[in-house]
Amino acid sequence: GGLCRPSRFTLSSTVALRKSPHRMPRFGLGTWLSKGQGEALNACKFALASGYRMIDTAALYNNEEDVGRAIAESDMKREEIFVVTKLHTNFHGKKEATAEIQKSLKKLGLEYIDLFLIHSPKGGKVVQTWEALVEAKKQGLVRCIGVSNFGIRQLQELKATGMEIPAVNQIELHVWNQQKETVKYMEDNGIAVMGYCPLARVKKFGSTKVAAIAKELKVTEAQLAIRWSIQKGYITIPKSSSEKRIKENSEVFDFTIPPRLMEELEQCDEGFKASNSVNNMKLPWREVK
Repeated sequence: GGLCRPSRFTLSSTVALRKSPHRMPRFGLGTWLSKGQGEALNACKFALASGYRMIDTAALYNNEEDVGRAIAESDMKREEIFVVTKLHTNFHGKKEATAEIQKSLKKLGLEYIDLFLIHSPKGGKVVQTWEALVEAKKQGLVRCIGVSNFGIRQLQELKATGMEIPAVNQIELHVWNQQKETVKYMEDNGIAVMGYCPLARVKKFGSTKVAAIAKELKVTEAQLAIRWSIQKGYITIPKSSSEKRIKENSEVFDFTIPPRLMEELEQCDEGFKASNSVNNMKLPWREVK
C-alpha cells in the first residue's frame, strides 16, 4: 500500500549507462559561470546538503577546485556523489588529453572522475582525444566517458572508428529546443541523453505557452521546464548559484505533467539556441576528426 507517489522519479533517481556497472543520477547541479572565490563552492555545498547527488563542472569553468572542496567538506561518502567534468577544447590530442585528465583529478582532489566528457568537437583531433579517454577509463581514472555538443554525424563517425561508443552526450536541450533527431539517434544507440541549459538561460520565460502551462500546474516556469526534461527521461543539470533557486529547481518530484500538457509542450519546440556551443554539433567531421 503506502502513499500513492505522484511520480516514479525522485531527487536520487539514477539511470543505467551503456555497458557499465555504474549508474548516473538523472538530476544534478550545473556550475557554468559559477565563479571561483566561493560562488561555486557555496552553490555546491548547499546543493549537496539539499539532496543533489551530481555536480557538473568543466576545466573551462575554472571552478574544479571549488567543486572538489565542496565534496571534501560535505558529510557524504565519495561514492554517493557523481562528478562530471570536461576536457578544455585547447587540449585535444592523445598526450594533451591524458595530461588534462590528471590535472582535473588533482584540482578536484579526487582519485577518480565519474564521467569525463570531451566538451566540444570544436577542439579537433577527436579520434586521438577519444583514445586518451578510453585509456583513462581502462586505468580507472575515469569511470565513464562521453562527449558534449556532438551531433548525429559526429557520433556516427566516432562509432565508425570501432572504438567504444560514448556513454553520454551532453547537449543543449530544453522545451524550446527539443533536438528530436539527435535525441532519437542517441536513444537508438544506447547513448544517455544529458541536457544542459534546461531553462534556456531563462531567455524564453514569460513569452511562450510554457508560462501559461506552469501557471495551470501551479509551479514556476523553471520547475515546469526541468520536470519536462525529467519526464522525457533525460539527465538534466539546471545551473544556479542562488540557494533559493537551487532548492526550487530540485522541487520537481512531487508533481507530474499530464499527457495532455506534455503534448502541448511538444509544440513549444522552436529550435531556440540559448548557447553558442550548440552550433558545434554541425561542424563537419573532416574539420574535427
